[in-house]
Amino acid sequence: MKNYLILAMILIAGMTAYPQATKTARETKTEKGSAKKEAAQHQKVTRSESRSNSEKKVKSTNPERTRTVNPPTSVERSKSTTTRPETTRSRVETKSTNRTQATRDANETTRRNQEQSRVKTNIDQRNQSGNAQRRQQTTVTRPQNKSGSGTVSPRTIGESRVSGQGDVKVNSSSASRVYREGKGTLTRDDGTVIRHQNDEVFASRKYNLNYDNYESLRRSDEFQRDYRDYDNWYQCRYIRVNNHYHNRYIPISFEVRRSRYYFRQPHHYDLIWTPLLFHRFMFYYPTQRNWDMEFGSQIETISAYDAQNYAGTVRRVYGKVDEVYYSPEDENYILYIGAPFPYQDISIVVPKNIARNVSMNPKWYFQNEYVWVIGLINMWEGKPEIIVRDEDQIRKY
Repeated sequence: MKNYLILAMILIAGMTAYPQATKTARETKTEKGSAKKEAAQHQKVTRSESRSNSEKKVKSTNPERTRTVNPPTSVERSKSTTTRPETTRSRVETKSTNRTQATRDANETTRRNQEQSRVKTNIDQRNQSGNAQRRQQTTVTRPQNKSGSGTVSPRTIGESRVSGQGDVKVNSSSASRVYREGKGTLTRDDGTVIRHQNDEVFASRKYNLNYDNYESLRRSDEFQRDYRDYDNWYQCRYIRVNNHYHNRYIPISFEVRRSRYYFRQPHHYDLIWTPLLFHRFMFYYPTQRNWDMEFGSQIETISAYDAQNYAGTVRRVYGKVDEVYYSPEDENYILYIGAPFPYQDISIVVPKNIARNVSMNPKWYFQNEYVWVIGLINMWEGKPEIIVRDEDQIRKY
């Protein structure tokens, strides 16, 4: 019992002593803070008094200096006050210059676009007018051999499709050195020069075309070697057989596909049948002897639906690849345009070496893509086809 009384007395004594201790600590803190404030105020007063005394001394000793020194201080203050408006003005000026520059750039771009559209419309109008004139009558003047009098007598070949006399076949031996591109030009009756884009399409120079005429080219060793290789390859081609078990395609009639599923047209090229291009196609198809093409005539661009009507001629055919088939027997890639085999509109035969030059994975590269091919249209197993002999003949668009 005594122990409890002692503990209670100790607690009561501690509780009475704690508030007194905290109160004294607070008073000491306030006293210290007031002392610091008084010291700071005293320092400020002393500094201000010392400054005022120094100024009075300067004024009393040099009154003229005070006159000269005071204005610069005001100027400096004015400068310090005017720096901000100048910066804002410069910012406004830069913003205005940027806006004017942007408007100028926009005007320049609109003007350039307008000029380009005008040039395109003019070119389209010229092409349309030129095509119309060619359809009406296109003639090519070529001089014959000199006569006995020493004069050159020109010979003209007109387009007989308009007159209805039948197609005019090119006399290939008359394609002499004078009418090769760069040394001579092909002209119409009105004197205009026939322009073309043959060099842009056929950019590669893998064939030697420097021959005088058709006969000298056929007698060359290079042509005879290509002739034997092409003939052996063409005679040993593999004929694909239709397997109805694996073919799940539901055929759609030709008339329905032609009316509903039309092909997107590619970019236009002015391709003209010239002697240099004729010699190139002789290397492409060395077994072909009957060329129903006229020098100076334009190579038409047709859809794959119309290819069967132009068998035996050189045309630029476009369409969409529906199936890519690889034949391991003869190592050829066959592109079926319009529909899968055997319902295709035209088939494009690309040998393995040429297909690998175009892409390392030809199936992935050509599948479901739009392509155009320029070449000789032949009939194979009742369907039109074009054999590609060069990478320049086929493009994806």
